[in-house]
Amino acid sequence: RRIQREGDLSARVRLGDGRDEVYTLARTFDELLDTIEAGVKREKQFTSDVSHELRTPVSVILMQCDELLGQETLPQELRRELETIRRKALNMSRMIAQLLELSRADQGRAQLELEDLDFSELSEMSVAEAHTIAAQKSIAIEAKIAPGLHLVGDQTLLIRLWGNLMENAIRYGRESGHIWVTVDQLDGCIRMQIRDDGIGIAKEDLPHIWERFYRADRSRTDSGSSGLGLSMVQWIVRAHHGEITAESEPGRGTLFTCLLPLKNKN
Repeated sequence: RRIQREGDLSARVRLGDGRDEVYTLARTFDELLDTIEAGVKREKQFTSDVSHELRTPVSVILMQCDELLGQETLPQELRRELETIRRKALNMSRMIAQLLELSRADQGRAQLELEDLDFSELSEMSVAEAHTIAAQKSIAIEAKIAPGLHLVGDQTLLIRLWGNLMENAIRYGRESGHIWVTVDQLDGCIRMQIRDDGIGIAKEDLPHIWERFYRADRSRTDSGSSGLGLSMVQWIVRAHHGEITAESEPGRGTLFTCLLPLKNKN
């Protein structure tokens, strides 16, 4: 039960020597865990290797697109086609970068650069950047951010946390809709909430949204989404010893609530 609860595939029952059914069952569990652990390690290594191999060709595609698009004599029809190729290649590049980060996290090689951060200030900055993207769909963002909330965290990852959640709210928000952002203090934690009035998520899909590449349904499938954003969000929150939950109702929107440890003033 402990192995299952903690998800530690390197642990074993190791009941010892014995000949009755209980000892046989324990050895069978250990052999099964050997097989599972080896398979998971191969999958993690495969993900890492493929991501590394894909980086170079995608970078070459982007460079060639930029070089061709820089030519003033390029026919308009060809320019439109190249811009489509470049946009798709950028999506692939972002996906590969997130896969590499998640692969490092899976293998325990991800290292956080921890420092004392003003999370309120970081939140204000992140929301301000989201306004530009939201304006493309005429989405209004309302933010209430309590000042002076500090935590110990990795600034780059926390900016990514904000970016992924805001991007998700905008992508699945409705035209001329709203996003409400709140950052305050609750029971020794920083609570950040992002609520939208978009298409929402079905009840049966909600538990699976943190899975990599999971698609709830066709209405939420978008060519600009890597399917890794919420997996990355969950990992970032857990890496900061926090927790994140999601509530949603189809047609009425989604609420993400994240709790992060508040820095002890002492």
